Amino acid sequence: MKLAFRAASAALLVLAALPVAAAQPGFAFLEVPGGARAASMAGAYASVAKGAEAAFWNPAGLAATGGTELSATHTETYEHLRHDHVAVAGKLFGGGLAASFRAMYSEPIEERDDLGNVIGSFGAHDLEFLAGYGRRLAGGTSFGLTAQVVRERIADLAATTWGMGAGAACDVALLPSGRASLSVHNVGPSAHYTVNGEQGAPVRLPTALQAGLSMAHGVFQEFTGLVALEGRMTRGRQVLVALGGELDSPAGAALRFGLRAGDDVASWSAGAGWRASTLSVDYAFVPSKLELDDTHRFTLTARF
Repeated sequence: MKLAFRAASAALLVLAALPVAAAQPGFAFLEVPGGARAASMAGAYASVAKGAEAAFWNPAGLAATGGTELSATHTETYEHLRHDHVAVAGKLFGGGLAASFRAMYSEPIEERDDLGNVIGSFGAHDLEFLAGYGRRLAGGTSFGLTAQVVRERIADLAATTWGMGAGAACDVALLPSGRASLSVHNVGPSAHYTVNGEQGAPVRLPTALQAGLSMAHGVFQEFTGLVALEGRMTRGRQVLVALGGELDSPAGAALRFGLRAGDDVASWSAGAGWRASTLSVDYAFVPSKLELDDTHRFTLTARF
């Protein structure tokens, strides 16, 4: 497994050295961070995620699922655009099995003719159905796989495709509670819109490779500090680097902060959360670098 991590890390460095592809991918909603805790840590989360939310970040984290877990996230963003994500995970087949549903949608959009007159309205949405499985191996190592169906619709036109993902994670003995993570996302064929009986240009998936490292250590008496550093390379986009931190109290309350480099939309984020034995509530605030509304994200997680 160590050899695999070294090879994958070398591949990541080679990919990062290549020029960014000119054609940007579609299905941009697949790049929206899943979960408020992750968003408040700027997306430096693939090496931290466990349970239901790991289906988005790194399916290897599903191996740590205990019992049954349900997670639901609602995001309010600019121009009345909304993003919802629901995931459920349970301990099955010697590991963790998860299913998730994601949707990005907007309020009705005005439809105008060539002269600019309003002649009606139309809708648009993006959907993803995903299944994932993670299993723990010997020596603190785990792996996972995902399969997904993705659909995008604008008015009466739609494009559908499928994709796959995989991930691995292992303990890092040199760091306190250290964890290394490597995952690949959204690997699959391009979709196509059909307009007037003719197939349109390919709509590519945002295929990405993400690598990260995290550590946790006791600070300020009984408080726990968590730090995570991750890099993500997505086809057609510049390399993104994320640094996230969390300060967790014995009472279950937590404060979080994150920084992002290489992101055209956001450069920092913050949030807070509260955790009990069976319930967690998290909030993330992500200000926009553009002339757009700031993003607010809420997540509710229940464990049975």
